[in-house]
Amino acid sequence: MGVSAAWIVPFLLGATMFPGNVRAETLRICGTGGAIGGMKLLAEAFRKAEPGVEVIIPRSIGSSGGIRAAIAGKLDIGLSARPLSPEEMSRGTRQTAYARTAFVFAVHPDVKRSDTALAEVIDIFAGRKTTWEDGTALRLILRPASDTDTLTLRRMSTEMIDAVKQSQNREGLIVATTDQDSADAIERTSGSFGTTTLALVVPERRRIRMLSLSGVNPTTKSVRDGTYPYTKTFFIVTRKAPSPIAEKFIRFVRSPEGKAILSRVGHVPLP
Repeated sequence: MGVSAAWIVPFLLGATMFPGNVRAETLRICGTGGAIGGMKLLAEAFRKAEPGVEVIIPRSIGSSGGIRAAIAGKLDIGLSARPLSPEEMSRGTRQTAYARTAFVFAVHPDVKRSDTALAEVIDIFAGRKTTWEDGTALRLILRPASDTDTLTLRRMSTEMIDAVKQSQNREGLIVATTDQDSADAIERTSGSFGTTTLALVVPERRRIRMLSLSGVNPTTKSVRDGTYPYTKTFFIVTRKAPSPIAEKFIRFVRSPEGKAILSRVGHVPLP
């Protein structure tokens, strides 16, 4: 499902030489980790359709990192889980919303739980709940205060705003910088509890358990019909005038084939 590590070589060299001295085009994509897994699958399909193109997708650098790199021309396409700010828009950028996914609460497989509720999540972040029902330690995995996961939490309720603020002042908690870091921490930390997305867990085949929320499972169906309440939207970010190959890739993402790929791995494609 991933993009071959060999793809990094053309990126470092600047281009790949094909038989007949035809020089490959390179498409550089990175940003929010929640979108990386699905984007790698899209890139693999696109590369087969466009054999003269090399697609480079390194490990996540976050939404803001992807936006900054796209603005600076270091990336052809930045991936973001938030809309551009007015200041970012003023710097000659363009954003295209292409999919939604479930924002989920997840635990290490050793946690004997399959469901949670918002009131319990608030207690976990506020530090009022620090153990699971069997007495084992509950290890909360935090995200930075400015991260899109943290901002999503704050939008849930005023009580959650206070709980998140309290969590940022607690000592000894693991803080995961990127979406992949967070998934890594949940996977390897016994008793862990943290946030992630359906669009990350499914294509990356993560060994973590996504919890239902008050009995509603986070699925593409429940996101589509609105029964699952919390979602994130993914954006493609480029300069105002992206390269022709970037434009072609964006059209592929929004094509029936691209949408079918995304639908299979935890995304709800947007019109």
